[in-house]
Amino acid sequence: MIAQYDFFRTKYGQELLIDLIRLEDLEKYIRVSPVQRLSYYDITVITDGGGTFSVDHYCEQPLEQGTIFFSSPGQIRKWNTDNPPKGYALIFEDEFLCAFFNDTQFVQRLSFFHTHENPPVLRLTPDDYHKLVLLFQDVKNEIASFKQNDKHILRALLYQILIFLNRKFISVYPSAEKKPMNRYIKEFIRLVDIEYRRYRTVEHYAQQLAITGGHLNSLVKDYFGVSAKRYILGRNLLEAKRMVQYTDMSIDEIAGCLNYENTTYFVRVFREHVGVTPLNFRKQRNP
Repeated sequence: MIAQYDFFRTKYGQELLIDLIRLEDLEKYIRVSPVQRLSYYDITVITDGGGTFSVDHYCEQPLEQGTIFFSSPGQIRKWNTDNPPKGYALIFEDEFLCAFFNDTQFVQRLSFFHTHENPPVLRLTPDDYHKLVLLFQDVKNEIASFKQNDKHILRALLYQILIFLNRKFISVYPSAEKKPMNRYIKEFIRLVDIEYRRYRTVEHYAQQLAITGGHLNSLVKDYFGVSAKRYILGRNLLEAKRMVQYTDMSIDEIAGCLNYENTTYFVRVFREHVGVTPLNFRKQRNP
């Protein structure tokens, strides 16, 4: 089953929405619950290890020194290793940065979070890896001496780390650089994330945004390269794949949970867009 982890906001007494954790300290969680869903952003840096790690439907990647994994709230992470790796997990809530910078979309615009086309993994050169480890050490030291008025220092360090990694990610995946996001796209994404289980029509979301379906479709296609209908269905099928692969729910139960009128229709839609039936998908991912 999928273990759900939320941010421990008062770990240091007063609320602090950023933390740096050694992977060695997470060994018991990795062993007991190798499949996890986080409610916050995570940047995992491997300093030493063996085995593999995957985020959502992306292929498993080897746990090697200098490898960075990125996960967004709600994504499914899976550890496949006999010996939990060494390294760091830099975790944070987006409000830690967004409220300060008065930019609610800063984190979502980063190329390695909420990515659809590229795997959320980056392999750094030895020099870049060394630079990142030093920045992580600065964060660790700052948290160790944390005082309420020192949050801005941590925000500055987090901002530096995110920009550094964003530039490196774009240098590897040039197509990952995101366009400016207008208010309609921002609200559309938010609404779909909330309502994708219940509503799959473009008209529903267009009505919520007080624009026409045609206008919404044009905006979504310009930003994502796919129609609004395909984006909504893609979000629905992403959750379907998560449930098929990582839970013991029956296909009937999954179809009902995702608001399909019947299981036959769900199976047909899944096979059309994923390429295999839900049961075959489960067998392939869980041999």
